Amino acid sequence: MTDQKHSPSIRHLFIAFIPLWIFLVMYKLGGSLHYSILSPLGEQLMPLWVVGAIISTSSFVQMILDVPAGYILDRFGYLRFLKISVIAFLFAGIAFMVDLTILTYMISMVAATVSWLLVPLATNAYVLAHAPEERSSRFFAMRDVAISTGVFLASAILGFVLLLDVKVMGLIITMSMAVALVVILFAPPDKKLFVKEVKLATCDYYVRRNPLGTTLCFLPKLNPASIMLMLLGFSSSVFYAVVWFIVPLVIAHQVSSGLLSLGLGIFDLAIVVTGFALGKIVERGDKRTYVFFGLLLFSISATLIGFDFGWLFLIFGFLATTGDELTSISLWSWLHTLSHDEDGKGLLASVITLAQDLGWAVGPIFAALAYGWVGPSWAIASSAIFIFGTWIAYQFLMRYYPKVSPVHVPSRPSRVRHRG
Repeated sequence: MTDQKHSPSIRHLFIAFIPLWIFLVMYKLGGSLHYSILSPLGEQLMPLWVVGAIISTSSFVQMILDVPAGYILDRFGYLRFLKISVIAFLFAGIAFMVDLTILTYMISMVAATVSWLLVPLATNAYVLAHAPEERSSRFFAMRDVAISTGVFLASAILGFVLLLDVKVMGLIITMSMAVALVVILFAPPDKKLFVKEVKLATCDYYVRRNPLGTTLCFLPKLNPASIMLMLLGFSSSVFYAVVWFIVPLVIAHQVSSGLLSLGLGIFDLAIVVTGFALGKIVERGDKRTYVFFGLLLFSISATLIGFDFGWLFLIFGFLATTGDELTSISLWSWLHTLSHDEDGKGLLASVITLAQDLGWAVGPIFAALAYGWVGPSWAIASSAIFIFGTWIAYQFLMRYYPKVSPVHVPSRPSRVRHRG
């Protein structure tokens, strides 16, 4: 472990990696805009259920190729593939600059899928390789803030962007990626960790390297807290995927999008605002109570969020994510008291990430079908059924567990509430 005396301060790390933070802001700005316009643009070319199926297929491809992509990154370097990924996304933006046809739409989707597959893995591994072990959590927090900033900026201008010609949309995405490519050239070089096997205490949380078969074989070994984390990951990802699919459609069809253009950014903003406080609360209280009320708050807010696309959308979006985060922190802390198998935590992270990926794959096609059948408000509300199902499952899985005494909240995998 790095000696604390010689470990760089957080301020020094922040300054040294300013190019990376700017890269993440610009990449997420362009990537989130691209993901947000997929449903409105696709609706102009083909039936909405086909659009949902295409976006779902993209998520399935990312889920299947995650592990092979990780091995490639380990072999050839993380920073190199960050650059390659941005170049791939440049083609996604350029395709829309040419024209909006089924061909250019599919080219843009393929290019973006390649980039979405590689950037999260490369970013996590690159940050982990550079972060002193004792400061890795705070270093990853910087990463999360940069990512959330990019997502929030994208949501803030989405209403304006959807009024523009598709070629201008493509130009904005291309310019954002061009800036990201330039700044990442000035990032600190890779540490030579990718040429050998490296085992850090936090590695398995952030860099998944478990084949799908190994991950599935681990399922029977899950305890109730692990199963709840898996169900939460799936149900919440379905909900966020539905919102990210439907809200841009609502904005595109409204004369004035108003506050709704900020709606997609409220989920990340809620984490930035409440994350630290929720961690402190969970440390001092009963995890069982927090899981119960966190899931209840999440499910009720997720049900109500779609029935008003003004201030109430922002309020219920904030409450939904607060309930989601309270549940997630409590379950990870609870799991920490139930299991001390350090070697199994990597596989557990793989199972939970797999459930989240599956949710992001199911969400778009579910949203497209529900949107056509019952409209936007009920489509979003219907996605909350998955969260209610998780709350009901909690009553059967965890109600007989004893109360958990206060415990320090452990390091846990980051979970995104956005795509792109």
